[in-house]
Amino acid sequence: MDPHGTAPAASLSHRLLQRLVHTPTAGQERAIHALERLLGTPRDRATLVLKGYAGTGKTTLVAALVQVLAAERRRVVLLAPTGRAAKVLGAYAKAPASTIHRRIYRMSGEGDGGFDGVGIAPNRDVGALFVVDEASMIGSSVDGDLLGDLFRHVFAAEGTRLLLIGDPAQLPPVGSDHSPALELEDLRAHGLLPGRVELTDVVRQAEGSGILTNATALRGLLDEEKPMPCFDLSLDDVQRIDGTDLQDSLEEAYGRHGDEEVCLICRSNKRAYQYSQQVRARIHGFDEELVANDRLMVVKNNYYWAGTNGRAELIANGEQVTVRRVHRGEERFGLRFVDVTLGWWNGQEDRELEVKLMLDTLAIESPSLPGQRMRQLQADLIATYTERTRGAQYRRLKQDPYAQALQVKYAYAVTCHKAQGGQWRSVFVDQGYVTEDMIDKEYIRWLYTAITRASGKLYLLNFHPRFYGEVDE
Repeated sequence: MDPHGTAPAASLSHRLLQRLVHTPTAGQERAIHALERLLGTPRDRATLVLKGYAGTGKTTLVAALVQVLAAERRRVVLLAPTGRAAKVLGAYAKAPASTIHRRIYRMSGEGDGGFDGVGIAPNRDVGALFVVDEASMIGSSVDGDLLGDLFRHVFAAEGTRLLLIGDPAQLPPVGSDHSPALELEDLRAHGLLPGRVELTDVVRQAEGSGILTNATALRGLLDEEKPMPCFDLSLDDVQRIDGTDLQDSLEEAYGRHGDEEVCLICRSNKRAYQYSQQVRARIHGFDEELVANDRLMVVKNNYYWAGTNGRAELIANGEQVTVRRVHRGEERFGLRFVDVTLGWWNGQEDRELEVKLMLDTLAIESPSLPGQRMRQLQADLIATYTERTRGAQYRRLKQDPYAQALQVKYAYAVTCHKAQGGQWRSVFVDQGYVTEDMIDKEYIRWLYTAITRASGKLYLLNFHPRFYGEVDE
């Protein structure tokens, strides 16, 4: 009691412990105290990295944190790299979540709903805690410095705190050998004051999961010089299948979980296209290249089309869209285009957009239209313009629907990098072409990331008998 006879307010640690539905692991207890220090520190640019492997209780802990802070009316901003990841975060935290791109970028308009630039949006959430999930995916690329831009936005407001959550066993960002958002040295280079806590103990609820049992075994191989996975099939949420079983298993999965809760993960865009065509033809009965209800994934950032449909907004690489209607198609400069109406969930709401798609990217083996081919398209378009200065031509290109055509692939089967950040109730993981000498740390990370996309049922497709301990070569 204080001198006035009032019981002192319970600490954040105490309130978090009360919210947990199980006895916390030692790692969770350390994380709870670290979160209390983060929220109580007076330091500017204070950041906490919460690392945790699959099944170690990150989700439970973050959900409890959000609920405690919501009850106290403290502002929490939930962010994730992709729309799918934002949906997952919002669902388990029971609070609205947004994509990082939607939150931190603002397009400035020009002309008929287009844009003349992309800038960092102002941050007016003074004192807020920013919670960023799937942070292992965030880095810098040819499309820009997403990580640096995130920090500039978050810390533009006074008293903000940042919680970066990620799994260190997952794949790093494309083109990087590590995940900079999870490394203290990288964060300090951005001027942050970071702390770190790591969860390694699997919580009790995960012990009955074959998916998490196999994930835990895989991340244990990351320290081995010559890792060789051996899958555990003792629990019925993990099933071994080959090509002859695939059709029946796909029908079962789609029948049980529905169109948006099934994904097939493979190692190449070529293989993803082949599997997607099989799903389209045999599960959905689609016999044309593009039809209403087709599910697509955007493969290159696009700043143009959302702006022409009422509000300037980035449609980010990795976002999923659904074809509502297919309109006119045409060929120009050796490439095929089609006008379609798309449905797109931007991380907070469903939007309907009229866009021009580049059909050729559906089947090509590269992630998006190769740079040389894109430059040729731009040169062909510029040759038709009346503008003569380079500046005027560039501004015209930014408003040209052919130059800005949305680049997409089918979303039924995707590469692991495209699946990262998402979860599906049924996931098929295809071994692909892998020889024994190709099974290294990078492959283990790929496999770990792929199988942890499954939240209900995991199908191991076409894996060699050595992955089940049946062959000793």
